[in-house]
Amino acid sequence: MQILLLEDDIALNKAIQKVLELDNHTVTTFGDGESVRKALPGHYDLYILDINVPNISGLELLKIILDNNEQAKVMMISANTDLASLEKAYGIGCVDYIKKPFHIAEIRAKINRLNIVPAPLISKVKLRPGLGKLTKKEKLLLTLLLENMGKTVTYDMIETRVYENKPMSMDALRALVRRLRHKLADDIIRNILDEGYTVTSLIPQKAEEKFQTDATSRMEALRRENMRLKVEREVLLKKSTTDPLTELFNRIKIEEVFLYEQQLFLNRGTSLSVILIDLDDFKSVNDRHGHNIGDKYLKVFAKTLKTFFREDDIIGRWGGEEFIILLPNTSEEEAQQYANRLKRTVQELDCPLLGMRTASFGIASIRKDDTLTSLVSRADEALLKAKALGKNRVEIYQPSRKHLYPETLYQ
Repeated sequence: MQILLLEDDIALNKAIQKVLELDNHTVTTFGDGESVRKALPGHYDLYILDINVPNISGLELLKIILDNNEQAKVMMISANTDLASLEKAYGIGCVDYIKKPFHIAEIRAKINRLNIVPAPLISKVKLRPGLGKLTKKEKLLLTLLLENMGKTVTYDMIETRVYENKPMSMDALRALVRRLRHKLADDIIRNILDEGYTVTSLIPQKAEEKFQTDATSRMEALRRENMRLKVEREVLLKKSTTDPLTELFNRIKIEEVFLYEQQLFLNRGTSLSVILIDLDDFKSVNDRHGHNIGDKYLKVFAKTLKTFFREDDIIGRWGGEEFIILLPNTSEEEAQQYANRLKRTVQELDCPLLGMRTASFGIASIRKDDTLTSLVSRADEALLKAKALGKNRVEIYQPSRKHLYPETLYQ
């Protein structure tokens, strides 16, 4: 199947592409809406569009595609759960909608349910003259075999797809296959002993080639399945350690990195500093402009952090509008220099709707008896000091906190 994929998250784009290509699909990928618009019109059996992409949104492209071809199959993906966006997508004519984050198997299952058979493939299948057209179940079975060309279509798959999960006897399933085979001009369906059936080619093969081809097909199917599992593990790992909105690391990953850096500190004496960042007065952004605008700013801020810090620095979302940076081999003074430069960068971010935004920063460094909680707690105290002294400031943790803050903080 020819598939057009629009997804601006590079890692997710590549993961989806790999899995779909393992399913024998040809996938053309794009990272922004304008590139897709320039590639249209083009013949694709399925379009998979992320709604929130640069330049031209997925919803705009959905309308353009269906205006050109009202029979086109378009699937939308987005982290946006706004009901209005859902209704608009279905109103324009998308066939399905997937909410991020999703398991990679979900998108495969949804594609399979669409019953799309590439026109060039099905047009090459010839029927014997005088035996009539294929019945609905025979056509569903042929579709299933062509969609999984080179792989084993199990009896369970036939029962699920053709008979809509209705339990069927083995004799009934085999009888359906025999009827389909009888109507096909060429013997293209191969039996996989005790497993099911496969179509490896639309060109009939000689009997002496059959055994070798079946063995090769099994090995190739096993290789593909192993590769698919590997990709799915990679995607699951990314999902388990990544914040879905900002695509920064979450607390699970931050804890993991801290434990590693803690051992380096204890064994080798290497330094580790942490910067805790809070976006000033961010609640007012959500209250005045809505969470969608707030989420867009958080994404922009996250991308700014990724480009600002070093490759070895660990950047995470700590919660809400709080972010955390672990800086290996970095003293408090060096961390303070980074934070001051970042403070200026935040003020220079281009946000016409929101105006100039600021952030406050708290810094602390690791001690021998530290846990992640105790280290972050000290950085948080420094952050509270920055807030209390007027915000848009960088503060390093100092002991005797009560001597540093207005007494109102403790009332």
